[in-house]
Amino acid sequence: MIIISKVNIEYFRSLKKTSIKDLNHLNVFSGKNDIGKSNVLKALDTFFNKSQIDFIDDFNKERLTEVRQESIKGKQFIKITLEFVNPGGYKTLPDHFTISKSWDRQGKLIEGHKDNFDALVRRKKIKLEDLKKARTSLTKFLNKIRYTYVPAIRDEKFFSFLLNKLQETIFEVEERKRNQTFQTNISNFNETIGNLTIALNEEFQRVSGISSTLSFPTNVSEIFQRLIIDTSSGNHSIPLRLRGDGIRLRYIPTILNYISENSKYFECWGFDEPENSCEYSLSETIAHQFSTEYSNKTQIFVASHSFHFISLNDKNTTKYRVYRENGNLTTEVVKLDDLNSNVLSDELGVLTINKKLAKLYAELTSEMQQISSTKLALKEALLPYLIFEGKTDNKLFSTAYQQLTSKAIETDFKLCEHLTTENGSTIGSGAKFINEFLHNHISKTPINNKVIAIFDLDKMGIDEIKCLKNTYNRLDHISNDPYFKFQHKTKTNIYAITLVAPNHRMQFFTKTKSEYCYISTELLLQDTEININNRHWPSLYDKTVFGFTGDKNAFANKIEQNKNIVDFSGFKPTLDLIKQILDN
Repeated sequence: MIIISKVNIEYFRSLKKTSIKDLNHLNVFSGKNDIGKSNVLKALDTFFNKSQIDFIDDFNKERLTEVRQESIKGKQFIKITLEFVNPGGYKTLPDHFTISKSWDRQGKLIEGHKDNFDALVRRKKIKLEDLKKARTSLTKFLNKIRYTYVPAIRDEKFFSFLLNKLQETIFEVEERKRNQTFQTNISNFNETIGNLTIALNEEFQRVSGISSTLSFPTNVSEIFQRLIIDTSSGNHSIPLRLRGDGIRLRYIPTILNYISENSKYFECWGFDEPENSCEYSLSETIAHQFSTEYSNKTQIFVASHSFHFISLNDKNTTKYRVYRENGNLTTEVVKLDDLNSNVLSDELGVLTINKKLAKLYAELTSEMQQISSTKLALKEALLPYLIFEGKTDNKLFSTAYQQLTSKAIETDFKLCEHLTTENGSTIGSGAKFINEFLHNHISKTPINNKVIAIFDLDKMGIDEIKCLKNTYNRLDHISNDPYFKFQHKTKTNIYAITLVAPNHRMQFFTKTKSEYCYISTELLLQDTEININNRHWPSLYDKTVFGFTGDKNAFANKIEQNKNIVDFSGFKPTLDLIKQILDN
């Protein structure tokens, strides 16, 4: 946002007669230490926020010497003139106009403010008959501008001031929402305040990586006391005022930006050395956010040594060199161009180092990103494979894994795909085809990942896994384990197992007699999930056990839809066996 297009400062501190033009959304003033960078920001603070100043401290010392030599004490004054841009919505105001404020030797504001409207009437920028209306609009316009100065040293007093501003803004939002004063509806405030602060809390989390909450006094007598920001550290909440300077600093522009986005004012900031207490990477982030985010709703003036602010190069940012000639007391401010940029580099000294550091940092960041991507790709490439008999087995185990571990199964495994024909039937699925793959093809497959094939614990599954005995070693305890487990004799990363019989299905399983085994993936679920129509009994007279029959795909879809109320504990023994294989 641009609300001020030009600043003229006369006799304020080290600024004797200074004109700063071409002001932008973000304006960066840089130079050596103790050169007067902050005085530009403080001059703006004086213009907007002070009717009484300490004239002895604020009057330009070089001008004081001149006045004493001339013995003309009446010339001792401080004057600040701003050129404003009509932001729209003020029809009687011209596109550009200037306002001046002056302070006398006693530090008192002289006659409020002075505009240039008479001159604009002569130049036909304002109609004479509209002059009174224009000045009425001007007063309203000036009352809508709010300038916040953030000093280089952010002490407890400043944080108290800032949090009070935040509280006022939140109250204003509530008032606008309800179209009435806050006092008339105090009973509803606590109910709605959570919704008002969600955006701010989320922004805190995004920029700092630390979760936080806003808390308010709980009774009416304390309601206008300062709000508290609690930040999370492990299992504890720590008030922001007790955190380190780096974390506290990170919240300041966030709070100010929230205020700007919700304020009824035209907000301007004067931010002195925002890089204070920042590590290198955080300084880069802050500079980028000032330029691309915060300056959208606010006109910002920054005094900084930071390379990241000085090197900003975008249409929203204008940079200025602040300097003194030959040890003079007077500060000069010039817009940064190629020549001044080189001089500034020499003045700051560290700029060349910062450039090299920035390049190294960018290269390191890029390398770290590549390493991270490579590690992720390598991890994915080394994931173990699970081969189930069919598509519905994939779906049921995926759903069960998600519910049992709160992770997608693809996070830890690669599932073998089951292709389908045009009529919907599967290709290469079933126990017979898994057996053929493990027996005839796996030895020719150049893969070092662990591969685990899972057969159903039914007659066909057991018959097919037992047929692997010529090329696989049997590892299960033949009489005791409620499953079968085989490992390839030469390619030891290849395993074949059956489903593990869970406790509620032990009567469905007879290890030595495959014809009495009935456990498919569907039977890992409880009886409550399996309809009568999906049960196939051995005979009309034996209903103690059953196999699964019916549309497996429809059944798997139903289980997935109702996953939050389904008991998947029957899948855990099989998943535990898989984990045991992977851990060996």
